[in-house]
Amino acid sequence: DIDTAILLVDEWGRGFVAETDYRLEARNTVAFEEAMRKRELEAVCAPTVVTEYTRDNVLITEWVQGTRLDRDASADVPRLCGVAINAYLTMLLDTGVLHCDPHPGNLLRTTDGKLC
Repeated sequence: DIDTAILLVDEWGRGFVAETDYRLEARNTVAFEEAMRKRELEAVCAPTVVTEYTRDNVLITEWVQGTRLDRDASADVPRLCGVAINAYLTMLLDTGVLHCDPHPGNLLRTTDGKLC
């Protein structure tokens, strides 16, 4: 019905606006990294945020050297796919904060074999 459609569009709009708030994105990145460490998911990492240069419209993080999972021929890619599923389920069921942009460009195999 129309009321449900309006609610869905409103929710999408709030999420879209939040995506453009890079200070919020920075806080979420830090919270994600802390959540993964707390739950001993050591195979997962996130780029370190450079908070002193982060603004509402600028997000600066460390460079993470790695290969996109969909372009990596390493034997451990299936393991890292399992790590990704575990991390997403942990976010969904435990932390309550879910990374909502899981396209291949956002999933890297780091040079030390972690998922970033």
